[in-house]
Amino acid sequence: MSRVGRRLRAALGTWPDAHGWRRVGFELLWGLPLVALLAFAAGLARFDPMAFGPQWLALFFGLMLVPALGEELAFRALLVPPPGRPFAPWQWAIAVGAFILWHPLQALIFGPPWSAIFLAPGFLAIVAVLGSLLVRLYRATGSIWPCVLVHWSVVAGWKLLFAGPIG
Repeated sequence: MSRVGRRLRAALGTWPDAHGWRRVGFELLWGLPLVALLAFAAGLARFDPMAFGPQWLALFFGLMLVPALGEELAFRALLVPPPGRPFAPWQWAIAVGAFILWHPLQALIFGPPWSAIFLAPGFLAIVAVLGSLLVRLYRATGSIWPCVLVHWSVVAGWKLLFAGPIG
């Protein structure tokens, strides 16, 4: 199996132990409030829940695969060394920087309704905070599953409860 295959298999096959979940909880105490604060301050979130129905369910479950699982495999499992391996500041910068740059690239590729938001400095600040939080979660646990759950919760919450754009 290739090195990439081994990294993906390890990230997917690892489930955090009790200590790992405590670290996840601790990291969420600073990360999620900061993401929410930035989102409301930038005018990117307002409480406006989408009506529950087939579109709501499709989005809820679809967001688990894209962006959550797909982006976590690319930006955490492939770019961030697992716990116990050296992790230099430049590696953190590449992992978070690539995650940030991916969002404006999506605006250019896919266009509206994401373009204006995905290019906004406030949104990119949120992406930087979320990316940093997710790197810390992956380094704390060696598993992408807490990262997927957090990423999914943030994006699904934004789109389904706080008026995020829906394509």
